[in-house]
Amino acid sequence: MAMLHLVLQQRPATSLVVLTVDHGLRDGSQAEAKDVAQFCAVPGVEHHTLTWVGEKPSTGIQAKARSARYDLMTNWCAANGVAVLLTAHTMDDQAETVAMRKARTDSLKSLAGIWPESQWNGIRIIRPLLKARREDLREVLRAASVAWSDDPSNINAKFERVRVRAALAGDDVVRLAAVADEARVESERRAAVAAAWLQAHAKIESVGLVRLPAPTPGSSLLGREEMREVFQLAVRMAGGGHPEPDAIENLLVRILAGDVFRATLGGALVAVRTAEILFGREPARINAAPVVVGDEPLQWDCRFVISAPAGSRVAAAGPRCPKPVKTQPAFVLAGLPAVTLPTGETVLPHFQPHPGVSVSLGERFHL
Repeated sequence: MAMLHLVLQQRPATSLVVLTVDHGLRDGSQAEAKDVAQFCAVPGVEHHTLTWVGEKPSTGIQAKARSARYDLMTNWCAANGVAVLLTAHTMDDQAETVAMRKARTDSLKSLAGIWPESQWNGIRIIRPLLKARREDLREVLRAASVAWSDDPSNINAKFERVRVRAALAGDDVVRLAAVADEARVESERRAAVAAAWLQAHAKIESVGLVRLPAPTPGSSLLGREEMREVFQLAVRMAGGGHPEPDAIENLLVRILAGDVFRATLGGALVAVRTAEILFGREPARINAAPVVVGDEPLQWDCRFVISAPAGSRVAAAGPRCPKPVKTQPAFVLAGLPAVTLPTGETVLPHFQPHPGVSVSLGERFHL
């Protein structure tokens, strides 16, 4: 609510969309979502409540709710042409995250905690309040006579974050936030090394396929952390997601052991062969609903920019996609866009040139 209040004070030139996620995990959540909707009932502000439907988990609730929340919000953004999402994490959230991770790992990527900017499902996530303390934001709301709701789970000691929060002193928050800043700087350095290696060695194909040479013992000048970063970047380009560090480490271990296998992580399907590693989109993770082209080029599946006559519908080609090039794996072809024109004709723009229809790689494939 503090972030929303502050953004409303700025009154951006473009229209503002506010998303409220109702996880459906406790009584009162619907009423709270309605309160936010009422607060947003002013000109130039559009509000939507997104509901987490289906069976709820009995364990790991907070982590699974977080993933569901980000999936709901970023999928809405992707389907509605919204490129940037703001979330209101604070310095206190950062300190709690670092404290929990320090108890488990010394990985720099983990100790960097919550990043000021990241991506989820190809949507840019910006966190403008990471340098603000939680109580300072409450004071902002009190001064503006803006009400807010406190989630009861934030005081439920069965959750690790709540226990860590209770144990932190004021100085701990500032110190741990500084740890995150230092770890992020070093992580960014490693990411730059990995990006340079990818520029030199990766082959990025117009179909959204990333080909890397398979490393062999002693063949790479990269350190292990940089190799992890290479695989993380390749997964992000092909799949758009952010796999957990353990998943990347398991992938690296199997690759260095010389295994030949397939794996799915972060929205990508990784095919490890003897001489090369292929990173492509996992077809099952592509939204099956067709997307309608408007007056502007369409950002489809956060991978491709598609120009087509207004009213055309774009969906994944699926198994029907022909295999015109033997070097292209079937899973890559299945994830390519098929454009159904207003006339009813369907074309595959990667392989079937058609007047007024074109396709190119999106921004996340640019190194």
